Amino acid sequence: MAEGRIAGERSTESLAYTELNEEQAASVIFIHGAAVSGQDWLPVAKRMPNYHILLPDLPSHGKSATIKPFTNQLSAQLLADLIRKHAHNGNSHVVALSLGAFVAVELATTYPDVVLDMFISGLKCLAPNLATGIGPYVAYSSGRFEDAVPRPLVRWLMDGTDIQSTETSTSSVERTRAILTAISRPEYIPPWGARTCIIAAGKRGILPTADTPADAIRYRDAGKGGNAETVAFTLPQMRHPWNNQDPELFARAVLCWLERRRLPGGFVEM
Repeated sequence: MAEGRIAGERSTESLAYTELNEEQAASVIFIHGAAVSGQDWLPVAKRMPNYHILLPDLPSHGKSATIKPFTNQLSAQLLADLIRKHAHNGNSHVVALSLGAFVAVELATTYPDVVLDMFISGLKCLAPNLATGIGPYVAYSSGRFEDAVPRPLVRWLMDGTDIQSTETSTSSVERTRAILTAISRPEYIPPWGARTCIIAAGKRGILPTADTPADAIRYRDAGKGGNAETVAFTLPQMRHPWNNQDPELFARAVLCWLERRRLPGGFVEM
C-alpha cells in the first residue's frame, strides 16, 4: 500500500509468516526486532516443539517489506488478523524482543482478545527528538557502518552472540525514522490485561547492549494496572539480543512463563 495511508485506516494486507509444529494445541507468536525478520527467532522457536509457532515478518521487514509504512498500530492490526486466522482458537501466547516488544504492548492494549499472555524483552525507549531532524539519517548511516564490521568481531564483542545480519535491501531513512518513532518514549502507557513478563538485559561492555531497567519498570507498572501478575526482571549476564546470545536460556524462560513455573536461575526481579 502507498506511503500515504490514513492514520487509523485498516489494512487488508496480510503479513508473511513461517509456521512450525502446526499439530500442537497452543500457539505462540514471536514478534521480531528492527531490521531483521521472523527468521531471527528460529534458534529459540526450534527449542519449543510442543507449541504451534508463528513467525511473522513485520511491515517493512522481510517478506512483508512492501507493506508500508511501519507503525506499531498497523503492525498490531495485522498481527491480530494473523492470530485470528492462523493461531489455534484464535488467540496466542506472545513473545517479543526490542521493537517487537513495543508492538506487543500495542497488540495487547488494542486487541486484548487475541493475547493470552506475554513474554517481552528489550523495551529500551529513545528520546522522541531522535526521530526528527537529522536523527534518522545518523541512525541509518550508523546501521550501514555496523553491517560493514566483520561478523567474527561482532560475535567476539557480543560474547559469541550470532546476530542475524540486518536487511540492507529493505533499509531506508524512511523506515529508520518510522522505527525510531515506534520506540520513542511515550508520555503515557495505557494498562493492558494480559499477564506479562518484562525482561531487561543487563550486560554492558564496549558495545551499548544493555537495556534500560527504568523503562522495564515503567512498563511493568503500566501493565500491573491491567493485570497484577505482570512482573519485570533484569538478566545481568545477557545483552539486548539475548535470543541469539543464548537461545536455549531464552526458550526455557519463555516456557517457564507460559507454564507458570519459576524462571531459570539468573533472573533478578525488579
